[in-house]
Amino acid sequence: MEHKLVLDADSVLLVCEITSPSNAATDKVLKMHYYAAAGIPWYLLVEQDSATLHLYALVDDTYVEKAVVRPGDLLRLTEPVVAVLDPVELSPPL
Repeated sequence: MEHKLVLDADSVLLVCEITSPSNAATDKVLKMHYYAAAGIPWYLLVEQDSATLHLYALVDDTYVEKAVVRPGDLLRLTEPVVAVLDPVELSPPL
């Protein structure tokens, strides 16, 4: 028997998208729009090609960029969770 985890969007505080080299435009634009429309308050985009993190917060119905972190720096989250993220660890080797 297969079990599937299903969450309502209003239960999700942060979504993380790792761009696909073959479909980065969809990940950066279309999916971001869908997550905003669903009301997910935080969006983290990991760009594989540059190992760069972009953190966005939902303001009204649009994401506003709050931080950009490149290799060599760390993203220190204080909300919606407390965490320290290294962009190199979230991206495949360059």
